Amino acid sequence: MITASRIADLSGWIDPVTHLNLDFFSHLVSSVVVAEKLEKNAKIIIDGNEFMYAQVDSSAYDHYGEVDVVGRTDQMRRNIHAMDDRKKKPKNTK
Repeated sequence: MITASRIADLSGWIDPVTHLNLDFFSHLVSSVVVAEKLEKNAKIIIDGNEFMYAQVDSSAYDHYGEVDVVGRTDQMRRNIHAMDDRKKKPKNTK
């Protein structure tokens, strides 16, 4: 998500199995917004009055087969909860 020309939130890295999969056309990425860094609060590069975009090279795509969207979504949620749990745990102090 982009807010005020900065990355406000990231859902994750581009996943080849979904975003670059010629067999899973509904999530196929063809262009991306260019930012200074791939991290929260990074500045989006602006060309004139518009975001700068990069086109995905055709060699990046491949056939990865069908995608279990429900299973992948469930796993993503479990990973997010696990990361949140690790952040909440107090660090061991000696």
